[in-house]
Amino acid sequence: MAKPHNEWRHLALLISLLFLFLVTPLAAGLRHGALIMNGVAAIVLATASYALIGRKRLFALAVALSGISIIATWLLLFYQQLWAALLSHICVIVLITFFSVTILGYVLRGKRITVDKIFAAVCVYLLIGYGWTFIYALLDELQPGSFVAMSEAAANDYVGRVLQMRYFSFITLTTVGYGDIVPRSPATRTFAALEAVTGQIYLTVLVARLVGLHIVHAVRSSRED
Repeated sequence: MAKPHNEWRHLALLISLLFLFLVTPLAAGLRHGALIMNGVAAIVLATASYALIGRKRLFALAVALSGISIIATWLLLFYQQLWAALLSHICVIVLITFFSVTILGYVLRGKRITVDKIFAAVCVYLLIGYGWTFIYALLDELQPGSFVAMSEAAANDYVGRVLQMRYFSFITLTTVGYGDIVPRSPATRTFAALEAVTGQIYLTVLVARLVGLHIVHAVRSSRED
């Protein structure tokens, strides 16, 4: 059972993820928008690491990976070159994958469904969308022109391009598909299809499991009473 002071740790992560989602488009057009976005992203990494504070080894690894990712992101701010973009995107992908797997393991571990586990499950869903964002950004760096967009971002506007990829990622994850950004290369089309399938499987399988375990726990509790 979770300790009282850690009972809402994934709610903090969820709030920070939603805050990042809302703030980044507003900050992108500001003079120091990139600095603001990196600051908010650092808050997300801090809350994600805090979610693992009960497991010392994973917490230490989370802090180390977060530090590497922050350094790589700052390098991209000062050296807007291909190698810096690739390094930054790869570090973020590895970090988000780490957080997604560890948090999902927490959700699936045990039979008792708590409010914190529900928040954790939502966090993983959002992290999937964020993770795929940087997969698309990485593919677009390796093969420019992999996407066709109605409003193209400038070649040196890394922030604008990442925001476009984030928008495309979540639209794909939710299978809305407005069609204003279209994957053109075989690699981006494949990953877009995988993300859409992943999003649907995650919702149907995980939500079904959570509901099922909740019903079982409720039935057992009523019998004990």
